[in-house]
Amino acid sequence: MEPSTVHKRATTNLPDHSKGGELVLKLFASSEALWRREDGQTMAEYGVILAVVTLTVVASMMILGGAIGTAFESIAGILPG
Repeated sequence: MEPSTVHKRATTNLPDHSKGGELVLKLFASSEALWRREDGQTMAEYGVILAVVTLTVVASMMILGGAIGTAFESIAGILPG
């Protein structure tokens, strides 16, 4: 055989514990592909987001309601009329 037709097999001299990295890279690549899927939101997901936002607003109004009322009363006392 001529030297130009002989194909040498590429081998790596990696330790045994680092060869498992190929599997991790494949898993990462497949999870990234799932992460990029853009099928859109369903109505149930929008409902959950709306419920969380509503509960946050209501809770903050209950916690800060007295302070906000006092602030508006002091501002109203300063304004003429």
